[in-house]
Amino acid sequence: MPEQPVMRIAILAHYATWALEGQPGYRPDPQRHPTSWVMNLVRGLAELGGHEVHVVTQTDEIDRDMAVKKDGVTLHFVRCPRRLRAATLFQFDRRRLKRALDAIAPDIVHAFGTEDCYGLAGLTSGHPCVMTMQCLQFKIAETLPPPRFSRGRITLAVERWCIRRARHLIGMSAYGTEGLRPVAPHAQIYEVPNAVAPVFFQTIGEPETDRLFFVGVIEKRKGLEYLVDAVTRVRERRPAVKLAIGGVPGRGAEACFSAVKQQVEVNGLTDAVEFLGFLRPENVAREMARASVIVVPSLEEMFCNVAAEAMAVGRPVVASRVAALPQLVDEGVTGLLTPPADPNALAQAIEPLLADDARRARFGTAARDKARHHWHPAEVAKQTVAIYQTVLADKARL
Repeated sequence: MPEQPVMRIAILAHYATWALEGQPGYRPDPQRHPTSWVMNLVRGLAELGGHEVHVVTQTDEIDRDMAVKKDGVTLHFVRCPRRLRAATLFQFDRRRLKRALDAIAPDIVHAFGTEDCYGLAGLTSGHPCVMTMQCLQFKIAETLPPPRFSRGRITLAVERWCIRRARHLIGMSAYGTEGLRPVAPHAQIYEVPNAVAPVFFQTIGEPETDRLFFVGVIEKRKGLEYLVDAVTRVRERRPAVKLAIGGVPGRGAEACFSAVKQQVEVNGLTDAVEFLGFLRPENVAREMARASVIVVPSLEEMFCNVAAEAMAVGRPVVASRVAALPQLVDEGVTGLLTPPADPNALAQAIEPLLADDARRARFGTAARDKARHHWHPAEVAKQTVAIYQTVLADKARL
């Protein structure tokens, strides 16, 4: 039988710039989100074989365009300014990315997200395109509306434009796909979860008694303030409880981070809360293995890599009962769910779980089994390639 032609795939997304370490003209910025789920999918696609995988990403951490090849994937880093990009409706970004895509000549473009320029650039590139919604900004705005004159308002408008014009959309969860159906009745909508890095499945360790762990971009949507108040309540009955916080504020969220640090001081928790700063995936996995419980107090999540990663490590999760989290965390099986923005309910879930070693171990075993079945990069890559083939078949019919 003749060999199947190689599919040339261009992933258009934020991507970790760590591959550029040691290169002159590279200045790493930990506030730039590395979107680890994109990295995990790219790894899965490369290991699946039969494809030529390119990643195209913009960054202001470089002084010139750079390209490197790593683990069988070509990474194209396109220089962009730090400011005034959204104010132009990303028109200059779109042109820069189109030039990069045209040089690659991909069979398909997979664009991630509408919070930046990637969805817009993919849909206007002239190449067959599928767009993954990293979040639903219109859903987040229902809980946390952006200021009237802000970047958030601009990207909301861009998101509406992209959703109206996309023929193929991927949601990361049932919450995402169901949220998309009413606003994109014209589109084919698929559900594909995020992929979890292999290091989380490989990391083992003995949890430290009474140690809680939170990790993520520190911003209002993540609900960290409610966890700090919950720890204050738990400490009244379990004075040895500790909370480790991994992550840094996202760009523009520095005031939120400062408020959390002040809250820790006011609540008398300076000896109980440890700020770990920016952590790479291997360090996140190690901290998860040290913890007894991982806490996800978010107000909204399209998926939630932190919950999936914690489960892959074999740790129980206490999470808000909102958005996609109930799909990931099975109440009473892999963890516990609480009402959002409710420190008292959060404390009432955390405290008895810390006190019950057998229950935590049972939750952790079930969590690891679920993670291995649903979120391994190889499995997610297979689902994604099937969608690419559908998109290309649809294009051929037009």
